[in-house]
Amino acid sequence: MKKILVPTDFSKNAENALVYAIDFANKCNGKITLVNTFRLPSTASMLVSVERIMEKEAQEQMEGLLHQVESKLNGMGLVDGKVIRGDAVSIIAELANKTGYDMIIMGTQGASGLKELFMGSTANGVIKNTNVPVLAIPADFAFRPIRQIAFAMDDVGISQPGVTAMLVEIARNCGAKVLVFHQGLGDYDDGIDPSIDIYLDDIEHSFHYELDDTSINDSINNFVKDYDVDMLCMVRRQRSFLESAFHVSVTTREIFNSPVPLLVLSDEG
Repeated sequence: MKKILVPTDFSKNAENALVYAIDFANKCNGKITLVNTFRLPSTASMLVSVERIMEKEAQEQMEGLLHQVESKLNGMGLVDGKVIRGDAVSIIAELANKTGYDMIIMGTQGASGLKELFMGSTANGVIKNTNVPVLAIPADFAFRPIRQIAFAMDDVGISQPGVTAMLVEIARNCGAKVLVFHQGLGDYDDGIDPSIDIYLDDIEHSFHYELDDTSINDSINNFVKDYDVDMLCMVRRQRSFLESAFHVSVTTREIFNSPVPLLVLSDEG
């Protein structure tokens, strides 16, 4: 957690995400980079004066936010800011992929119905375009210390220990326990891969296997509430063309509907 990228539109939701970044940076003497993106509507593409006004206002807001963050960081924490014109998803993903960030922390808005099918969320778009761990903070979620983390796993397992490195680091620095959760899917379900126990060996963890007939997302969210979980962690995998065309993944639905902050790890090995 040495380098943390925090997209911001200066909204209350973005501020909630920033609180988590400040907490992590203070724990690890890390550096926060704030990034704001702006883009003119196509109908206003020739209005250079409008673009200059937008950029000037964003720069002023960024300066004010930087001063606020600096006052909340301990002696070793650092912060800088960037205002960039362009598409938010492309800019955030490119910064994260090419500049060596350890984690992205950002707010997300809820969605339902057809909106889930069209990647109408910046957070969702960023997660799909980077392998950097993303911590998505639900709208209006107030910061609270991380004491219990639910790690929702399918029966596929993890390809290598690096996938869970950010989860382990967060748990270690926060003194949190990891509750590995798996919803059984019947006779063809292989349960929790035993390699998970090895990858989480350095931190306190336990295993929870449930077999019920509710949807996977409902089962995960019920577990989060029943065990008073402070953060949920899931793994994103490469999906097939047919799955991408006709289904919304469990992880995507959680991005929109998780009751607590959601850490998304990438495993495309």
